[in-house]
Amino acid sequence: KDEHTQGNPTHYGDPASGCESDEQAVRVQGVSGDFCSPKCSSGTCPSDVPQGVTAQPKCALRSPTGDSYCALICSPSDWRPNGAKGECGTGTCQAIQGLGLCTYAAPAGAKDVVETEVVSSAEAAEVVEVKDEHTQGNPTHYGDPASGC
Repeated sequence: KDEHTQGNPTHYGDPASGCESDEQAVRVQGVSGDFCSPKCSSGTCPSDVPQGVTAQPKCALRSPTGDSYCALICSPSDWRPNGAKGECGTGTCQAIQGLGLCTYAAPAGAKDVVETEVVSSAEAAEVVEVKDEHTQGNPTHYGDPASGC
């Protein structure tokens, strides 16, 4: 890469400093923060991660159009905000439905972010649904009544 290129030098970075050309900023409903996410290619994800990150990229997101996206899967910890083994580096390991996702603090007015939801924690690679921002209500039982039942 050209050393004068702006943004993150790797995939899965903080959208505040820009995402790679093949990524988009993603936010998971029920989790604070966001992260840059590349599309999965045949179920695989780019392996270049930010410095200090040891979390493994998994094909764990799906858009309403059927596109699959990658996320860094971590082990949440009550004692370490960046994961049980510090695997999110400068990011935060956010727990959601039995999974952990590496995220970065998102500014309050963040735009151009794909809203996502976790639909299964059986296997990290098995689907975190990407929902359009305008979708109303909870997609599953036991959701937050604030967003509709």
